[in-house]
Amino acid sequence: MLKATKRLQNTDRYKEFITLRDDYYHTSLKKEHNQQSYLKNMTLKNNATGELLQIHHSFEKYYKNYTKSIEQKVYAVEKIARDRDLVPVFITLTLPSRFHPFQSIKHNGNRNYVALNENFEFKSIEEAISTGYQYLNHIYRTFYKRVKLEVKELLYIKVVEQHKTLIPHFHILFYVKKEKNKIIQKIFDNIINEFELIQTDLEFIGEELQEVDANNVKTGINRVSKYITKYIVKNLNDNAEFFNARVLDGWKRHHKIRIITMSNLPLSLAEYRAIYHNLDAEIKEELLNEAKKQDMSLFSYILENMFKFRKLHKERAKTIKKYGNIDKAKIHFFANVTRYKRLKGYLYTLDSFTLFINHKLIYEKQHYTQIMEIYNHEHKTNYDW
Repeated sequence: MLKATKRLQNTDRYKEFITLRDDYYHTSLKKEHNQQSYLKNMTLKNNATGELLQIHHSFEKYYKNYTKSIEQKVYAVEKIARDRDLVPVFITLTLPSRFHPFQSIKHNGNRNYVALNENFEFKSIEEAISTGYQYLNHIYRTFYKRVKLEVKELLYIKVVEQHKTLIPHFHILFYVKKEKNKIIQKIFDNIINEFELIQTDLEFIGEELQEVDANNVKTGINRVSKYITKYIVKNLNDNAEFFNARVLDGWKRHHKIRIITMSNLPLSLAEYRAIYHNLDAEIKEELLNEAKKQDMSLFSYILENMFKFRKLHKERAKTIKKYGNIDKAKIHFFANVTRYKRLKGYLYTLDSFTLFINHKLIYEKQHYTQIMEIYNHEHKTNYDW
């Protein structure tokens, strides 16, 4: 929660902040209510067995499943980087002063907000958030393109986080060859000057990374994935944490913010979830134990022991992609995917997939028909993080 002085709390700008924060909270609640209403009035029929199925949605369960799968992929990216002898470069991009509505000071390790920021250039905090997110994306894309011209072997993870004032900032993790560090530092220094950003030092305590709050770049971080995942994986143990998770959910939905993006891997998050959530408890435990013995995440274990056959249908074309060694793999994953054009971007549907582990059929995607649909089309929503 934001710690603010009484004088600041009495200002119109602070009251605007409280209203906006509460609006994001209620946006999240409304989206979940719409999702639950949509699912409540829909029944699916298994075409093969005739079984009827109803789907229930839980924000807490979805949140935990999503963040845990993201955490798995982050660790997989880290392992690939380690296997390729890449080193981490951690960067934080924070917007200039004109985007921030309040002034703050540090006191006893906390940040206290004490006054309005006279340099704030926007009519509203909401406008500052939208414009700031676009501006940060522009800075990041400029930086990334220049790095890619000089660095051919590059893995990345980018996380968008809220300041307590709701203004966004970026945490970026690059993995590169050690000899490229000076090049990245030079490019970043140019970015700082070009966009008039302020750079501050990044400190270490042993091998742990301290909190940072401005534009930074440092290297040599040990197990930095644990640092980056703390911005994604949060336990929902009390009302304050639930409230903050809701605010973040409504915030990113309203402003169409992608909380996390990272390098593509041969195993996508959708495929990982399709495998993980269709394993029975015994096989899941067996795979988890094997991954633990080899000191890797389950995502990494599946990736390294998998053969994937993927057929993609798009308009009149068909593309087939294979990954892994079919004879040596313990896990075989066969998928058919169709890509449809829509107004904005493309829609991908997993038409069928079959999962074998040690040549034993574990799961085959079932096909369902929607037999009952009583809902208001205005309430229909896609619930994606």
